[in-house]
Amino acid sequence: MLDWNGTPTPIAHSKGGVKAVAHPFDNLIRTGISAWPPPEIVQKLYKSRQSRAFEGKNLEIATSGLGYYCDLQSLHSEDAITWSVFGTIARAPQDILENWLRDLFRLIDLPDSDSDNAEIFLWRRIPHPDTLVPGGPEIDVGITTSNTVILGEAKWLSGIGAAQGKAKNKDQIQLRGEFLAEYGSAIFPKRSHKVVLGVSLLPNAFKDTTPEGVIFRASLWRSLCNLPSHPLAEELSSHVEWKLANSRMPMTGRRPMITPS
Repeated sequence: MLDWNGTPTPIAHSKGGVKAVAHPFDNLIRTGISAWPPPEIVQKLYKSRQSRAFEGKNLEIATSGLGYYCDLQSLHSEDAITWSVFGTIARAPQDILENWLRDLFRLIDLPDSDSDNAEIFLWRRIPHPDTLVPGGPEIDVGITTSNTVILGEAKWLSGIGAAQGKAKNKDQIQLRGEFLAEYGSAIFPKRSHKVVLGVSLLPNAFKDTTPEGVIFRASLWRSLCNLPSHPLAEELSSHVEWKLANSRMPMTGRRPMITPS
């Protein structure tokens, strides 16, 4: 199969019909990243239990890159596209990053958020909002600026995680919102805008369960990938369309449901 740049790429097919590349790096945008792989990607190169979804020749392909199968290889991996969008812009020069954030804030309707002093981080854990123990919720993408803090939850085709929290009665959006509501002012005293952001392939993937005082926003991956201010906008646009064309989409009636732009 050809990848989003037209390069031949070996592909494995799971028993459920999900496509995976032979090496996780073949599922990630690397343009302009000289120190490769970055530490964010290295921490995601763990062996996946989903290797059992492949057999025969497909298992050979799926394990040929690293010697084992990694979740980043799946074309359904939300971590892979999270890196390709947010990891790449996080390494852009500061003026380009802040210009892109201005477009992002317009896209998700945060007109009072400033983009100066911006920083983006991936896959860092916060203290658990119910117990304050370490190893709490993993923040897929975090954004901080002079007056805004955003905790982002990334999905591709998977649903939002429920049965979260100490009593297993909360979802992922609620936990992140409660952390910001309870401790955001003490931890981020200068960030008056506290936001939980959900990003998904599918519309209506999220429900606002954030507490009062926390803003909830949602966006589609295609919309983010089409922001022209991203330095890799052209490649990102091709990348998301490639993933869309090769994902096992949910069905509505007889036709696959494709996300609108």
